[in-house]
Amino acid sequence: MKKIAIFLFVFFMVNLCHANEMQKFGKQMSYFYLNSTEKNYIEFQKRASSFEQQLKSSKRHTDTIVALMIARISEKYNWSIQDTFLKKQALEILQGKSRLAKFINDDNAVNPTKLDMWWASYFATGDEKYLHKILLYAGEELPGKDNVSKLLIIGAATWSFKSNCKQHKSVRDFALKMSNDSSLSMKKRAYLLKVVEFADKAHS
Repeated sequence: MKKIAIFLFVFFMVNLCHANEMQKFGKQMSYFYLNSTEKNYIEFQKRASSFEQQLKSSKRHTDTIVALMIARISEKYNWSIQDTFLKKQALEILQGKSRLAKFINDDNAVNPTKLDMWWASYFATGDEKYLHKILLYAGEELPGKDNVSKLLIIGAATWSFKSNCKQHKSVRDFALKMSNDSSLSMKKRAYLLKVVEFADKAHS
């Protein structure tokens, strides 16, 4: 009985440590742009490599999302891509010739996965051009149920933009800035003011 208790304790601790590392990795994914050093970039790739099986088995194409982040960071800072299982995919994205790379670079080919890619690119680089891409869909009027594809895209963009305004001050500040942009529709500007208010209330 004592041996079983010890085994369960060790098993629990191993899984707890694993969960903590996963949490650290997730946080690094979301906030890399705020602490973009080469040391953190190398650490990011090592952490990704340690979760190879989880990333590969994810149904949300998480391995591709991480490879994209690695490629974007390398492209922006001219830092080397480490020799991990994601290196080939990251290099393909940089070269822009593969089917995947062409999809990533085609702003007209939009689905919920593309939205994830734009968010990942922003979290990797802090470049507002990705927020502009997302804002084209966030806060737009939802179409009828006969256009399920567009319904999903606008719904996901609207929700994710609001959520990230709460979690990222830079996104909140971008939303506030764009709410004063006269080139946007009144409805879009009203949406932006609402998400800023939502973010501010969450932190008050």
